[in-house]
Amino acid sequence: MATINLAYTSKINPNGASPVLTRAQVWTGLQRKIRFAQEFVPVIESCEVLKDDSGVVERLVKFKKGMGPKDEAREVVRGWEDCWVDFQQDDGTHIRNIVSDGPSGDESDLHMTYMFEFRFPHIEANSAEAEKEKTRLKAMSKKAVESSIDVIREMVKDGRIKA
Repeated sequence: MATINLAYTSKINPNGASPVLTRAQVWTGLQRKIRFAQEFVPVIESCEVLKDDSGVVERLVKFKKGMGPKDEAREVVRGWEDCWVDFQQDDGTHIRNIVSDGPSGDESDLHMTYMFEFRFPHIEANSAEAEKEKTRLKAMSKKAVESSIDVIREMVKDGRIKA
């Protein structure tokens, strides 16, 4: 079995970004992402909430054909306000979305990191196939972080996020 660990960080408010996003706005966006993942991550086709109980969400995510790490994933999702959201999949795959302060400590100096621990029972560890999958997933993780930030910014612009 291959386990592929990746992380990607992007600045939430790079120079010239408008509007400048606050931690509260980003957190509100991540809460929406729990229930409507397809709005934020381009490789996700649909997200069905199966259970929503006291901040613990069980959901079924379907990926676009050939674009995700698998066809679908059943997940238990928990958020720790206002810092991170954990996505635990049935196969042991673990994903975390983290909002952190940048070096200046200024409210607008925020970063978003997505950490991935992908499990592939059908791929041999350290194989050529595992390396190929890692390269593909690196590109996907960068796109997932940047797309999520862009979508949150658009939702603030159009009023869907007011926090």
